[in-house]
Amino acid sequence: MDDSFSFRTTVPLRRQFDPLKVKAAVFGAVVALGVGLFANWVISSERESFSRATRNVIPTEVEAAQVDARSELATTAEAEKATGIALDAARAAFADHRSFLDAGPAQLSALQPGYTFVDGPSTAPTIVSVASRADTWAAAVRGPGGMCQWIRATSAGNVSRGAGFECTGAAALDPSTLRPLVPR
Repeated sequence: MDDSFSFRTTVPLRRQFDPLKVKAAVFGAVVALGVGLFANWVISSERESFSRATRNVIPTEVEAAQVDARSELATTAEAEKATGIALDAARAAFADHRSFLDAGPAQLSALQPGYTFVDGPSTAPTIVSVASRADTWAAAVRGPGGMCQWIRATSAGNVSRGAGFECTGAAALDPSTLRPLVPR
């Protein structure tokens, strides 16, 4: 036997946690918790809006027809009002420059900010399509049912109104494409 001393013991090895893995696990748990809370909020908001929607009273067919008729009359009146306001703005531009060429969309938008003036087609009662020549100006506004209200003015002071289906100021400049309205 040998005179050396040998001490053997089995010491359990301790595991050390990797700090990067711990941080990644905590971050993943926080993200999963956040997504879950957001999804819960979306679902509860949707259920609440559905419950509010079912509480609204659905009108009968007669009431719905009355509302449609009133809104159609209001939309026609809005379209006629828009053409009148556009004519007033065009007359103001004509008075300043003695030509309707300065009564385009940009100039009329500056004079009448409540409406949108475009050189393309009108799609709503607040969108007015305009076109002009030196001695003639025209505007068109989309009314209910696709009917278009138009107005045309000349430098001599002649004003004509009408209706048609093509809803552009350029079409309103050409009298052969539109039918005049019957005076009331």
